[in-house]
Amino acid sequence: MIDSTSEDILKHIINDIVTRATHYLKRRKLDNAKVETYNNQVNEIDDLQDITSKSKLREYINSLISYSGIFETLSNGSNSTNVSETLAAFIVRSAVLNPENHFNIDKEFNKGEVERLIQIAVNEIITQNSPVMETVKMQVYFDSHFSSQADYLYKEKNTRSHNCSSLLKEIIEFNGKSISSLESLFRKIVSYLLIKIKLGNISDIKVIREATAALESVFPQIELPSFIGLSRQDKETQLNGLAQLVCGIRLFNKYLGKGGESIEDLNQLCKIEVDDLTRILLDQIKSTEQIIQKYSALIDYSEDNNVEFENCPRKEIKNALIFRRQYLMYLDALNDQLNKSKKVLNIVDSKFESTLEELKTVCKSKTAVPVDQVYPQFMTLSNLWMSWQDELYLLVIRRGITETIKSFAQNFSIKVPLNDLENSERYITEIDPPILDENTIINNASILMSSISQINKNIQILHPSNTTYFDKIHSEYSGFCPYIFVKRNELLKSGDRNIGLLQYKDKVYSFSTIESAIEFSKNPDFYIQNILMIACKNPSLIQLFHLYSYFPTVEALENTKTFSKKRLLGQMPIISEIGVQTDTHIVDTYKDPNYEWNEWELRRKAIMLTNLRNKKTHSVQTHLSHFLRESETQHYEPRTKATQTMRESSTKVPKITTYMANLRNDGNKKNKFKIVDLTLDI
Repeated sequence: MIDSTSEDILKHIINDIVTRATHYLKRRKLDNAKVETYNNQVNEIDDLQDITSKSKLREYINSLISYSGIFETLSNGSNSTNVSETLAAFIVRSAVLNPENHFNIDKEFNKGEVERLIQIAVNEIITQNSPVMETVKMQVYFDSHFSSQADYLYKEKNTRSHNCSSLLKEIIEFNGKSISSLESLFRKIVSYLLIKIKLGNISDIKVIREATAALESVFPQIELPSFIGLSRQDKETQLNGLAQLVCGIRLFNKYLGKGGESIEDLNQLCKIEVDDLTRILLDQIKSTEQIIQKYSALIDYSEDNNVEFENCPRKEIKNALIFRRQYLMYLDALNDQLNKSKKVLNIVDSKFESTLEELKTVCKSKTAVPVDQVYPQFMTLSNLWMSWQDELYLLVIRRGITETIKSFAQNFSIKVPLNDLENSERYITEIDPPILDENTIINNASILMSSISQINKNIQILHPSNTTYFDKIHSEYSGFCPYIFVKRNELLKSGDRNIGLLQYKDKVYSFSTIESAIEFSKNPDFYIQNILMIACKNPSLIQLFHLYSYFPTVEALENTKTFSKKRLLGQMPIISEIGVQTDTHIVDTYKDPNYEWNEWELRRKAIMLTNLRNKKTHSVQTHLSHFLRESETQHYEPRTKATQTMRESSTKVPKITTYMANLRNDGNKKNKFKIVDLTLDI
């Protein structure tokens, strides 16, 4: 295999892995179809009441969504038979970098090695009851979808625009002038506005009549000829403005109880969805924290008492703990986004209510309402309504992500004897130590500093007194203790910020105890390299520890167009977009009136100041003249006079010719500059 075909070979490997793994998963799914059908029937019976109570919400949400591909994308999770190229590339990378597989990445693979690599990757993908594999699948899924929420919303809006693009084209290209054709054009405009906004059931005749009446109030049919004469861009702009006005009028009519046929209370639907998703996330966070505490207690109990659990190796529990830690991080990220959505929805709710009240006040106090007062309010109502729709769509995406990552946890189980579970309860501790006051942290950091300063002078201790925003500093390995992880064979233990943070080679580390920090300081590079070696064997640690400077990220694998060896296996360069803006006036409160930015103007001023050094200013004021007043005089110009004699004569004057000699001035004093008269006498 030659170098020129290396990219094609990697592409072939990934495609072959996707094909084989997908085929195997589909066959497995068919074999388990009967069992899954039975389980689904049981779940449907148990959840019948819950589904019935929320069927209206689901039906409306589905009617709002135009981009149906979102459901297929979000459901591509643990139970899906589709294997993405991103997952295949991730597995290929981990298989090649794993030293236990004995691949030499410095040489091209022969046919046998390629086949062995494909088989290893397929076996890992189809492995069942594997915490490591489920963690990797969950990481690839979450990193591919969580950061793409804005892209899904963009596709949704594009799909909405595409759905009415044909109707928009007919309206823009319309050239008829007859009464019947103009009426047809008006009906098409009404249909376009209904499809554009999706406010109510667009097939309901009452909705159509209400939208028609709202449109006629702001755009009567007599204005159609002038509309036809507009340019394409102006037509589209006016149609979008009319869509917002009609939407705002219908929403205001619903508020007054005079219309709003089949318009749902979108704010209430968003509130229901937020509350339901909040409950799911909080329940999952609570249960996951309890499981993490139990797993950690089991490992501590097993190592302290040298106990091995039957049918459950200690390493399997540690891998399950890694999964739960990663799962908890994802739940926290979703919960943070949900809290931001709550704030946005509260702002939209209050703004919507205040706008309705202002409109009601304006329309109630005046018989003829000026359009410059109500039209902006109607458009504001429309924009707020669209904000509700966008937030509801994002909530659907987050619910899909939540349910999918939840399903990954159901694909493996850790079975420990009940007696061992009871014995390990006394080892249960808090997941993360509570943050103490700043004085306590500073005292603990001082104790740590006094010990480490004698061991390694390249390490600095960070604490609140010497570091701003101490509580927001990101520590390496997601805040887990690197010493405990290496010393106790891949055990995750949260670092304790109460003892301070260690800074080594521009990176910050957190440790569970002072003793762990001291041991790490004796040989930091040893523990850092060991973690990298462990990550090569356990691919789930790459995402958990954010080892992006050593391994390519999921996003890099997903966005790549060619799977080159360097991109797939090598270290990815850290790239960031950085911009620098220099203010003209750093202190805005004072502006120098004599400031000049033009260097030529500064040069002119410098020359002027230099010339002033040789100048003197004189002024004289006498006692006799300083009280004299100013006076003005006016005189007539002399008249123009001319005379003409009877005799005509003429003269010829010589043509004056001069020559300037010694212009170049060669430095000789004799050769001075002079003007030579070359005029000839006549």
